[in-house]
Amino acid sequence: MPAPTPKEIREAYTDYRNEWQVTHDEAAIDMRYVAGDPWDPDDRAQREDAGRPCISLDEISPMLDQAINNVRQSKRAIQVLPKGDGANDEDAKKRAALIMAIEERSNAQACYITAFEGAIQRGYGFAVIRTEYKDFESFDQEILIKPILNPDTVLLNPNYRQPDGSDISEAFLLDKILKKDFKHKYPKAEIQDFQGETMSASGMTDWITDKYVTIAEDWRLLHDSSMLFLIETKEGPVVFTEEEWKENKKHGATGTIKRERKIEVPYVMQYLTNGVEILDEVEWAGTRIPIIPCFGKEIWLTEGGVAKRRLLSMVRLARDPQMLLAYLATQECEMAGMIPKTPFVGYKGQFESDAEAWDQLNQSPHAYVQVDPTVDGVTGQVLPIPTRPAWSPEFQEWEIAKDSASRSIQKATGASLLPTQALRQNEKSGVALEKIQTSEQMSIFHFTDNYTRFLHNMGWQINELVTPILDTDQEMPVSEPDGTRKTIRVVGRTSHPVDDDGTYEVQDLQDERGNPIDHIHTAKGKFDVTIGDGPDYESERDEQSQFVDQLITNLPNMPPPGSAAAKILALGIRMRTSLGPIGKQIADFLDPPDPSNLPPQAQAVITQLKSQMQQLQQENAALHMERGGKVLEQQTKLIIEQMKADSATQMNQLNNDIKVLVSLITAKNQRQQQELEMFLEFWKENHGAAHEVGMATMQQQHAQALAQQNAALATQQVTPTPQNLGAPAGAPQTQPQV
Repeated sequence: MPAPTPKEIREAYTDYRNEWQVTHDEAAIDMRYVAGDPWDPDDRAQREDAGRPCISLDEISPMLDQAINNVRQSKRAIQVLPKGDGANDEDAKKRAALIMAIEERSNAQACYITAFEGAIQRGYGFAVIRTEYKDFESFDQEILIKPILNPDTVLLNPNYRQPDGSDISEAFLLDKILKKDFKHKYPKAEIQDFQGETMSASGMTDWITDKYVTIAEDWRLLHDSSMLFLIETKEGPVVFTEEEWKENKKHGATGTIKRERKIEVPYVMQYLTNGVEILDEVEWAGTRIPIIPCFGKEIWLTEGGVAKRRLLSMVRLARDPQMLLAYLATQECEMAGMIPKTPFVGYKGQFESDAEAWDQLNQSPHAYVQVDPTVDGVTGQVLPIPTRPAWSPEFQEWEIAKDSASRSIQKATGASLLPTQALRQNEKSGVALEKIQTSEQMSIFHFTDNYTRFLHNMGWQINELVTPILDTDQEMPVSEPDGTRKTIRVVGRTSHPVDDDGTYEVQDLQDERGNPIDHIHTAKGKFDVTIGDGPDYESERDEQSQFVDQLITNLPNMPPPGSAAAKILALGIRMRTSLGPIGKQIADFLDPPDPSNLPPQAQAVITQLKSQMQQLQQENAALHMERGGKVLEQQTKLIIEQMKADSATQMNQLNNDIKVLVSLITAKNQRQQQELEMFLEFWKENHGAAHEVGMATMQQQHAQALAQQNAALATQQVTPTPQNLGAPAGAPQTQPQV
């Protein structure tokens, strides 16, 4: 779309200024009250010329400060949520940390409060997002949040529809510079001398004055018409814009168009102008105008048959009672000025004899004072003695009227109405103070609600800018929720292009051992933002510190983990979301999570560990059986060797017995020799049979013992522990008896 002409810019500026004129005029009056001067300039001039006082008792500013400081004390945090395209909770946390780093770098809380002050004091306030190069030798850009100190330098197209103004289609950000400075700042401008035909153009008096030139940033939300296609490809249905599909077809992509529709693709342009010419034009990286409004209370009035938007400040409806209070205070002051300055009045000549005492009567006490008698020249009677004029100013009635005006101011601003006795320290119970604070918050909640919308619009635009602006390989400092600070490596499309499947080169994102380096790819995934109802990280850390201090103090009285009291305490800690990860760790210690209710990922890990444990048990049982078999084999060998040794001993004993018998036989006669030989033959046969029976019995007992041990080892299951996992238990030590 071609750039607008200077005439079109001037006409738009004039139209918007006329639409906002009433709002700006009312805001100017509001700011006069905020400054502590409710008097109209003409009324003040008349009173001062007549020597009359103009008193102003400021009761509005403290109430405004109370509302502003409540928001300043309870800072809100921009939170990031995964939306799709591979986004996950971990990347959302890193992205939120990036946004918080941008806020810290910009001192964003001061910018936010400045915008909220504008909404409270005059009905509207603003902040602006800028992108700048980090230094003159770098291509790395950064996102910054800047305050707009004077809200009247912003002029919006009034035809927006969203309560937060996120759909504003055009906005002017104005600045005035001296003519002599214009020539130095814009040496390439075609028009340097604002005279002649240049100044005769329509609307030029709004831009060029005798000394100043108005420089305006004209931000415009524009749209390009395009088509959106649903293409059936080999990989399945894929959505392409018309331009993307044409580019893919050039590279050989094929597919069938299943559905199509017309779309309007938004983009934002910034035109820098002085009303005479376009000095510069830049395309913005986002799709919304980066001038973020924070509005007061919005109402619609019908004027001349046309609905008109009006933005009310917290001051607007309190102006009349504040003016009434100023008038009553002034009248009371004037009445006090009417008090007689001469305390005694008498006739001439009555004070001559004791003149010195009469002169000092108002400075020091006197026991008595004398009066000279004075005779009336007409009646001849003595005139009355000097008297004090009677004067009783009705200050009490004025104070009652002023108190009524003060209460009207409180009602108009939404401040709490406290009875006099509630101001006493001994009657301020915790419950009463909490109710008072809740009442204050509810009465101005429409302002804080609009402030939350302002922050959401701010967070949405910053989140959108992260992808196109933070697209180079760089290091950024971030703060963790627990208060620790670190640097995180940020990469983007320029440094690490993303493939169609969402992957990117990670070789330089790994350490020497091949482990991934902590980083975030700004083009990976889609994210959305929300504003936390609770305080931001800094306020959370303060609350966490106070809670832990209190917990340590009461540590001796803590219930044992897993008990009913501990579970109730853990539930209460989990309800306090502001305690963050510290509170979750404490609650998990007091009430460990039920394994059956764990997340699917945790259950999968547990199942895997159980499978590994079962495998270890089987391997351990096999090792135990194998070791037991070896021990049994060694025992069997020992038994056999022992049996062999016993058999040899018995054979030696038998040989000795035979030798003895042979000696006896040789000493006998022939008949005895024959009988002895017969007996010896019989004894040998019977002794050999007994030996064989003993050996058979021992072998049978050994076989039975071996079978029993094998059966016991086959059925025994050993549970691995850190002590015996690498060293299986030994085999039974029972020796089979022979």
